[in-house]
Amino acid sequence: MRTSIVAWSAVSGLVLGLIGGILLFAALVAAGELLPSIVPRLGGRARIVAVLFSFVLLPLVGAALGWMEGRLKLR
Repeated sequence: MRTSIVAWSAVSGLVLGLIGGILLFAALVAAGELLPSIVPRLGGRARIVAVLFSFVLLPLVGAALGWMEGRLKLR
């Protein structure tokens, strides 16, 4: 029971981080297409950094925060 609480909290944090990453990446791409003079288009290395941040780093941070939340629920 205790393990499932922590695991489900971590999974929910991962999903929330992934949703946030998708929204952030979509906003960056849309801003680059709609406002090319203000926000340069994502190209080359900048796109790789944006993908890694949005789809790897944010979900991992969300999972870590969810895991910590699950640990707090057990106290």
